[in-house]
Amino acid sequence: MRARTQRTIRIIAIVTILSAFVGWSNSPRTPTGITSGLVSGAIIGLLITIAEIHVRSRWADAIRRMPVAAAFLTRSAAYAIVLITVPLVVGSIVGALAEQPGDISSVFAARGLALSAAFSLAVNFVLILRGLLGPRVLTSLVTGRYHQPQDENRIVLFLDLVGSTRIAETIGDKQFLRLLNRIFYDATDAVIEAGGEIYRYVGDEIIVTWPFPAGPIDPACLTCVFAIEDAIARRKPQYLGEFGVEPMMRGALHAGHLIVGEMGDVKREIVMLGDTMNTAAKIVDVCRRTAQRYIVSATLLDRVAEVPPGIRTQALGAVAIPGKETGMALFVLERE
Repeated sequence: MRARTQRTIRIIAIVTILSAFVGWSNSPRTPTGITSGLVSGAIIGLLITIAEIHVRSRWADAIRRMPVAAAFLTRSAAYAIVLITVPLVVGSIVGALAEQPGDISSVFAARGLALSAAFSLAVNFVLILRGLLGPRVLTSLVTGRYHQPQDENRIVLFLDLVGSTRIAETIGDKQFLRLLNRIFYDATDAVIEAGGEIYRYVGDEIIVTWPFPAGPIDPACLTCVFAIEDAIARRKPQYLGEFGVEPMMRGALHAGHLIVGEMGDVKREIVMLGDTMNTAAKIVDVCRRTAQRYIVSATLLDRVAEVPPGIRTQALGAVAIPGKETGMALFVLERE
């Protein structure tokens, strides 16, 4: 089962159970009331979660083009309709089955409407923040995980667009921004499937990280670059039709020690600093100098449990890296 599918099922189950609990806790303490509350809560959680997932897949292009405020208000209104309609319908059905029809006008009581509206706005506000900051960043900021700088070992992937300057001059800045947004969007699924975390977008560059635990590591970080390549290739007709270009990426993979912590006041974010980041960026320059698409450091490659079938590595030897006293062992990463 794919990682995204597992994550989707887990989210649906958790939200449905929590929503059923909320429905139970706010229901009248009668058999009919408790049943209505549990069923209404479960259905509301299920419908809203499936709708969110469906919107992010099938209608994602249209949704992401909407201004943040418009998306927030549209989704909040849809949530409010579900929160009001479902209890009304379920209450009527349960009451009829129990031969205890209740006063359905209570669904529209001021307190119920206020709670529904507040819940809808709160959930959507969190979802908007999650989309703007990233799920892990939002969680880390709320929990204060990095309020004090933390030492971490991480894998780092730097990816940038080949020929970005020429492309920007050809299609113009507005179209170039749309192109980058489309590329980054198409790359997201591959990153999630590989268990990675999108750390930052910097110009035409996307930075992805993974934990770098002790012992042999999963080769998903290696296959990720080719999964991104495939995702972009599948949309080749759309890229050519809309932008007149077929995007190609190049990237560098490295791993090592980083300092991770909160930074900023008015605009707070989680930053990763250290030689590992600087070195990964310089390995991208080696890609440019040697006309190679992907390069991985021996520091990372030596820890990979097994290079996946269909991928091969070729030693570049000890390559001079600015700021390093000795050459660094690097390998070209390519498909067989």
